[in-house]
Amino acid sequence: MDDLLDDFRVYGLAAGHSQRTITAREQTIGRLARDLDLTTATQNQLTSWLAALVAADGRPLARSSRATYRAHLAAFYGWMQDTEHRTDNPAMKLPKPRVPRAVPHPVTPDEVTRILAACSDPRARMTRAYVLLAAYEGLRVHEVAKVRGEDIAHGEIRIHGKGGTDSTVPLHPSVELLASRMPARGWWFPTTAERAGHVSRVSVSQAIKRAMVRAGVNGTPHSLRHHFGTQVLRATGGDLRTTQRALRHASPATTAIYTQVADDRLRSAVNGIPM
Repeated sequence: MDDLLDDFRVYGLAAGHSQRTITAREQTIGRLARDLDLTTATQNQLTSWLAALVAADGRPLARSSRATYRAHLAAFYGWMQDTEHRTDNPAMKLPKPRVPRAVPHPVTPDEVTRILAACSDPRARMTRAYVLLAAYEGLRVHEVAKVRGEDIAHGEIRIHGKGGTDSTVPLHPSVELLASRMPARGWWFPTTAERAGHVSRVSVSQAIKRAMVRAGVNGTPHSLRHHFGTQVLRATGGDLRTTQRALRHASPATTAIYTQVADDRLRSAVNGIPM
């Protein structure tokens, strides 16, 4: 089994998958291997295995999590078949959980101000930078962790995003000021551990969450990215194409969900109906 997982990891690296994706898939397949023989597992056995999964606290697994597990199985057994480790693909017709489309839950501009105020202590200097990048450039926590001085140029920030894709977004004035105080080369947020590199996405997420708690603001670190997307949509008068570009969504359908929280014209129209 170890050799099989090693081969699957090498395949993921060759395909350019992120380390996060590779690790998540390995963990899922490793968990599966404790219950079933990977080389002989049937579709019915995989279906029963998925159905029996529960969260760490014993509660039923969320549909989104179940869908993620299914995707990991599909990737693994698709690779098994392609590389002739198996002649069939038992994951091909596994049930597909219907995942409800998420609705953004942005923090408000006032709440962003409060979160930044909660980072006024010099010891929270890095956390303040995390918040600025998430709230005013729309970076995800793993993207914040990987920012380098070389990514800032010509009034833009280059973002190393999901799936290994790079894109640029104009610098917000507050981030432009931040950049003038950060290293021009190398990681903005180097790790303090023995290994060289940048801080982890978990460290970024936890630091932002602590600042939100200090500020008395409900939400998650990703709510700062939702703030960015909502404000761009409003500032452009509902221009989905520009907002899609700013958020770096591959599909306009993903951006369209922001209209559910930022359609000021609809709100004004409804409020204007005579009583």
